[in-house]
Amino acid sequence: MPILETQKRVKDPKRANYAVFRRRRRNALLFVALFVLALISFGAYLFSGGYEEASEAPVEEVESPAVEGAPEEPSAEEEAAEQQAAEEQRAAEEQAAREAEAERRATAVPEDTTLYLTVPRLNLYNHTVRNDNSEQALDLGAAKLPSTGFPWEQEDTNTYIACHRIGWPGTESYNQCLNLPAMQQGDEIILSDTMGRVYTYRVSEVTAVSPWQTEVTKPVAGKDVVSLQTCTETPDDWWTIGPSLFGGGPESGRLVVQAERVS
Repeated sequence: MPILETQKRVKDPKRANYAVFRRRRRNALLFVALFVLALISFGAYLFSGGYEEASEAPVEEVESPAVEGAPEEPSAEEEAAEQQAAEEQRAAEEQAAREAEAERRATAVPEDTTLYLTVPRLNLYNHTVRNDNSEQALDLGAAKLPSTGFPWEQEDTNTYIACHRIGWPGTESYNQCLNLPAMQQGDEIILSDTMGRVYTYRVSEVTAVSPWQTEVTKPVAGKDVVSLQTCTETPDDWWTIGPSLFGGGPESGRLVVQAERVS
């Protein structure tokens, strides 16, 4: 066989390798194309399914908070009513404070317990009343029995005051209670204290007792009273100025004028 014919039948190795390479590259590209197409299809599927699920999910409505309107301005009538109510409240508080102060002042005990006596019918004005029942005190003027009460006390009390009918010249005791028998129901007896408080009484009873009838000095239940006492010749004779009133002997009578507190 001719050599040329033999050579034609023998394949070129380079050309054979190149053909294999091209075939493998084509297969690889085809695989990559198929893989990419698969990825695109899978992604589209996932996207489509997720969107539908999101679309089908109920949308929860969110309520917007209500915006309150601006407060209305009070009317002129409302302002006037509020102002009047405030004034009434202030007036009530001031009145309560005044009453509390008056109550405190009414019951306060003065350091000096001296009283002052006014009896218009007897023409006595601001005569000193000492809280002392000694003869020396009585010779100077009216004297309060220390065992009896004071007008500022809140409980039942009987402020018991003694005075001379004749007394001693140059002192308030002189003729101080000379006309005590002339006192009548409704006459005023006024006491005041060193704090300036005034206590007004009206005569409710005029009576005579014996020296040993000391119950007339006791408090009177449910009442605030003042009693004025002077000596008489006898319990029945209120007017005679006998020797006993000038130191000639013991007086056998006591005239007591009692008055009840009115203010």
